[in-house]
Amino acid sequence: MKKSLQTIIFFLSLFFVGNIYSQSADVSDNNYAFKISLSSDWKKSKTEETTNKDAISYTFDKKDGKDAIMLLAFKVESIKSLDDLIYTLEKDMTLNIPKISGGYTNFTVGDVEGRSAVYKDNEFGEKIFYYRTQNSGKQNYTYMLRFITTASNYSSAEKEFDKIAKNFKPNN
Repeated sequence: MKKSLQTIIFFLSLFFVGNIYSQSADVSDNNYAFKISLSSDWKKSKTEETTNKDAISYTFDKKDGKDAIMLLAFKVESIKSLDDLIYTLEKDMTLNIPKISGGYTNFTVGDVEGRSAVYKDNEFGEKIFYYRTQNSGKQNYTYMLRFITTASNYSSAEKEFDKIAKNFKPNN
């Protein structure tokens, strides 16, 4: 009886531990009006918000340690220029974004305008997606969805980055 009870407890423990590790790192942030869905291969590692509650940063790490995601969301009073957003973030020394490799690609998600680009140096390969909402008379948001991997791993990771970016939903 005692042995069978221990066996049941052991299997139940494995079940609950397995469920904890199989959960996805989905984030739905109503305050910054977005949702992102990630597979169970990812874990949320850090969240930081400014003291005046106008910007937030999420970071995610792939469980195998090869890739990372940074998501920055900003509340802006008026419709922000996408060119100004990109220029400001690319020049921000604290972000340490490598040099752009090629040009920009424009896209839309509903009525949200976006642009993406690939950035590379000898060490890292990155793909960054920039978004802006265009809500007249309402709260607006801008986002930077940044995927980071090693330069040697970039070609195998890019398809997953694009797939995750398609799951990013600004809720304007």
